[in-house]
Amino acid sequence: MDDMRLADSAVKAAETKIAARKVQVFYGDSHAIKDVDIDIADRTVTAFIGPSGCGKSTFLRCLNRMNDTIPACRVEGDILLDGEDIYDKRVDPVQLRARVGMVFQKPNPFPKSIYENVAYGPKIHGLARNKAELDEIVESSLRRAALWNEAKDRLSAPGTGLSGGQQQRLCIARAIATSPEVLLMDEPCSALDPIATAQVEELIDELRAQFSVVIVTHSMQQAARVSQRTAFFHLGNLVEYGETGQIFTNPRDPRTESYITGRIG
Repeated sequence: MDDMRLADSAVKAAETKIAARKVQVFYGDSHAIKDVDIDIADRTVTAFIGPSGCGKSTFLRCLNRMNDTIPACRVEGDILLDGEDIYDKRVDPVQLRARVGMVFQKPNPFPKSIYENVAYGPKIHGLARNKAELDEIVESSLRRAALWNEAKDRLSAPGTGLSGGQQQRLCIARAIATSPEVLLMDEPCSALDPIATAQVEELIDELRAQFSVVIVTHSMQQAARVSQRTAFFHLGNLVEYGETGQIFTNPRDPRTESYITGRIG
């Protein structure tokens, strides 16, 4: 019991970056997410795990309003970023997505040069006053994404010419170029080989010094390696959320234990 209280206090101790209350998501008549309450901490890696189709990616997409792009999708409840309602009518989703960046499952560089891939966001958001400032943002983003040394002599080459792992790091550089506060990652390693996966995982660990990182992963081993907090979703419900070590070694809900031990999933 003391361990549980310690885990709870550790979860509450870190500053909350995103608070979600009573979040429901509907696709037409289908109820995909049911009553999710969660506090996501700043400068922490939070992993969402659970079987395919359990709602983890759907909930992730609520955090930067990507579900707005799906006509049949309806989101209810409250999601606050630094205490502000991101679904308020006055919030511009484009500006929100500069603050809450996203990296997708399959690397998706723009059909542009490596430089233009990274410069795109800062340009449209007016973050650089001149070419020198833009150059600086591109270099620092590529450095933070551990891609500068491989890319610095080929910045005008197409981003699509990079290897899969390099393309994913380019997409991470592109996401962090707008200086977001939160970085969402939807199974960012599922299309990568083990070496590229290890590089991206190492990068995720470094990025949490600056960002709140939320990662959806189908790999429990990956969740255990990279995250400090883990949320287990099942059939649209958030079943359990806590410190990663506790979730994997001492789950409180039998459904979590069944998933972790391979009995469901």
